Amino acid sequence: MAMPGMYVSPEQLMQDRADYARKGISRGRSLAAVEYDGGVALVAENASSTLRKVSEIYDRIAFGGVGRYNEFDQLRIAGVRYAELKGYQYSREDVDARSLA
Repeated sequence: MAMPGMYVSPEQLMQDRADYARKGISRGRSLAAVEYDGGVALVAENASSTLRKVSEIYDRIAFGGVGRYNEFDQLRIAGVRYAELKGYQYSREDVDARSLA
């Protein structure tokens, strides 16, 4: 049975998605984290004065992102929910950045 409309092979679909991701990464902005005596500094290049791309996820865990704000915000919200749930189920000390990544 022939597929109606536009049919794209799975290989072509994966190639198109990979190209789309590469374009987004190449247009991304820089983000840097530096540890110093007083703590950690996260710095992000941000052209917008209203949108913040560095945020707190949980105690002592920060999240910085580049790219589209809605994607950043969805990842941030998922991280906050995961951290809150794990901290509630176990202990606040059991929540670490490695498990969030």
